[in-house]
Amino acid sequence: MRERLKQLSVALVLVLVAGGTLAACSDDKAGDGGSSGDTLTKANFFDEVITAQSEAGSTHVDMAIDVAGQAVEAAGDMKIGDSAADTAMSMTMETGQSGMGSLEMRLVDEVFYLNFGPMTSNKFAQIDLTDESNPIGKQFGDIIGNLDPSQQFKEFEDAVTSFEQKGEAIELDGVQAQPYRLTVDTSKIPNAEQADGSLPKSLAYTMYIGPDNLPRRMVSDVPDVGGTGGGTMTINYSQWGEDVTIAKPKESEITDKDFFSQLGGAAEEQS
Repeated sequence: MRERLKQLSVALVLVLVAGGTLAACSDDKAGDGGSSGDTLTKANFFDEVITAQSEAGSTHVDMAIDVAGQAVEAAGDMKIGDSAADTAMSMTMETGQSGMGSLEMRLVDEVFYLNFGPMTSNKFAQIDLTDESNPIGKQFGDIIGNLDPSQQFKEFEDAVTSFEQKGEAIELDGVQAQPYRLTVDTSKIPNAEQADGSLPKSLAYTMYIGPDNLPRRMVSDVPDVGGTGGGTMTINYSQWGEDVTIAKPKESEITDKDFFSQLGGAAEEQS
């Protein structure tokens, strides 16, 4: 049962990472236009990068995550909508962990669909992100709130304690991408109190931004959530602005079982 709990905790960390990745790529398109090519500073970084992503509308991501002592690789596409409601994601993850195998995640119409192979009977379990009674939503924060940059980005901007251009530009996705190093005070990020003190005092991110103000790479820490041990994450972004179609699973592919209630049951047996 201990191993089962670890698998579930790791899986939920991956959901959290995916939510955070979407937050970094979404916008309500309420800006007044970007100024591609301008020097980025702490004062304009978020506005310029958000606007560039909003105008692009979509991206492909490749992720490498080292969490809980295991390597996870993931790839997928994201559609960046006008709001959280029409932002979508499709992603497949390879965990290399016995009993988990390939994981598939989709976000469509504010619902996460998660296929964790044998753990969900090879079907998609659902998390309705608008359901305030969802215990997973309570434990891991308001992902929908994180997808609303009118709220999340300003709060995240206020949490940045240091910002600097770090090193020389490198070629990524066919462009010269300039690295920027950001340090964030975790006590000031949205929903920090829901981590129950498990977050470190600060988190560091290195973001590589192209001359069009679009991210090409992000390297960051993965915090220790649920006793997983934390780790590191690298995300590469490409194919900005290409057509993306993401559909919800067929009804026959969706389980009606409450998969995530197993996490609480496992925790009780271990205590």
